[in-house]
Amino acid sequence: MRRFLILLVLLSVPALAQPVHQYMLRLDAVRKDFSLTNLTPDERRIVAEHFAYLQSLQADGKLMLAGQVFDPRGFWGILIVNTSDPDVAGAIMNADPAIKQKVVRGEVLPFRTVLLRPPDPPGK
Repeated sequence: MRRFLILLVLLSVPALAQPVHQYMLRLDAVRKDFSLTNLTPDERRIVAEHFAYLQSLQADGKLMLAGQVFDPRGFWGILIVNTSDPDVAGAIMNADPAIKQKVVRGEVLPFRTVLLRPPDPPGK
């Protein structure tokens, strides 16, 4: 068992040394009680613009994942963008209509996908 663990560590080291090719964008709502059920008319418009922006990033191959986190301490979201340049990741975040219109604030963090489940085949 000990030899297996040593081998596992040795095989993992090169993977950990690989350059980062993704960034996680953490988007936090500015309004404390923000939720998808209590949007103001302006927020509803901005959230629609935000979603259209995410769809355009996905179509361009820049967005790997977008998700919502229903944290009891406050609603937030994550985006995983495909770039090895932190400035590009920041520019992607800052171009988001929800950031520009101050519905959310964001943070750029280096990220690496380690395991990814392939999509189900069509019809499954």
